[in-house]
Amino acid sequence: MISEFKIQSRWRLLLVLVFLSGISSGWAAVITINPGDDYRKIEAAQAGDEVVIAPGVYRFRVYLTARAPEDRPIVIRAQDPKNRPVWDFTGTLVEKAPGSYSAGDRGRGGWQVVGASHYRISGIVFKGCRTASFNSAGIRYYGTRGLVVKDCLFQENDNGMTGGNEESEATVEFCEFDRNGNLNATGGPTHNLYIYGGIFTLRYSYVHDSVQAQNFHIRAREAVLEYNWFARARSYEGDLMTDDDFSGSGPFSQSMLLRGNVFLQKADPGNNSQIVVLYNDTEAQNLTMSLRMIQNTLIGNGGHAAFVHLSNASGTQMTAEVSNNVIFGTTRPTLIEDTAQGVVTGTKNWLATGVAPGPLSHSVFSDEPGFRNAGTADYVPASGSVLIGQAAQTVTGLPDREYYRDETLARLYRPRKAALDIGAFEHTTEGEGIGPYASQTSSSAVLMVR
Repeated sequence: MISEFKIQSRWRLLLVLVFLSGISSGWAAVITINPGDDYRKIEAAQAGDEVVIAPGVYRFRVYLTARAPEDRPIVIRAQDPKNRPVWDFTGTLVEKAPGSYSAGDRGRGGWQVVGASHYRISGIVFKGCRTASFNSAGIRYYGTRGLVVKDCLFQENDNGMTGGNEESEATVEFCEFDRNGNLNATGGPTHNLYIYGGIFTLRYSYVHDSVQAQNFHIRAREAVLEYNWFARARSYEGDLMTDDDFSGSGPFSQSMLLRGNVFLQKADPGNNSQIVVLYNDTEAQNLTMSLRMIQNTLIGNGGHAAFVHLSNASGTQMTAEVSNNVIFGTTRPTLIEDTAQGVVTGTKNWLATGVAPGPLSHSVFSDEPGFRNAGTADYVPASGSVLIGQAAQTVTGLPDREYYRDETLARLYRPRKAALDIGAFEHTTEGEGIGPYASQTSSSAVLMVR
């Protein structure tokens, strides 16, 4: 029989072990934020904490600097994802809003994540973030690793989201970037997305109607943009340009993968010569830039915009692989300025009859791609479409997912049944769309703020 003394001793030992464990790992807290609170409660969160934000309108700046390990991230989320809290700076400049950060660049983001690690931010609306220098953003991050932003709406800011440097790593999923940009900007152009450097990934997002320039302006060292819907950029859809952190003699390299995306060109863009471009705008020396365009669908405006443009008149070494894409609504699949330093390869792209394929091999030609219903933006191959079964299977990194469905039911994806069809969609794929939190049927579209 175990004595009462031994039982008590064992309980004391257990309590000591639990206490020591708490000291070593930190006690995780649940922090509730309401519209009457200010920035201090959010900024106080530490590793393992969960910040739950109630519905309502908030008008203070947030400056996040905590470092958390990957297995104990700091979670900041909406209490009710169907009624997301709104950080709305409309009618004022961000630098004039309350906040702890007082430096001269305090207006560069409604939220700034600086020198931090492993934040998980979801279910927030960022609206009206503007600054006197016309370069604010909903979220700005710098020197930050392991940042994940999910189910957020960036609407009518100078830029939707900005940030990144050599030490930065960010992943954005299930987000909407809506009409960001500032026509009053007198300095650099403003965009829906402007990433300065580091590693950047964008998935399952709806990026559309940039006000001034591009839907995505990327200077990252490594970028992956996959299973997104890009629509109607004011200038052209997007680019890869020189990393802001490059200095010295190099060598330097930058790469971008665009996989399984839909591109809808604006009827009258400011730049009607290109859709996606690589450009060494700083003329950095000893730089190589590479692009892979795999199984995307372009719906052009009927003009001559180059689907892929290697703007390397400066002699920068550039390569692009363009395979299994639907290149519809343009007569120019690719453009290379300096063919001695730029190389485009690729196979099994759909082109309209009569379009010159240039360096692209084994192209598939017909008068129309054969979409299920282009009038309703349903770009799935219809029965009998020439796209079916024509995709090259030797291409590395074929898509295993696809964007689901369109602009009405947005920011979802689903597993792709196969990668046999040319373009962003497989005609045999079935099933519901998967959203940021759980599977969602066509009757449960993700809410949008208008």
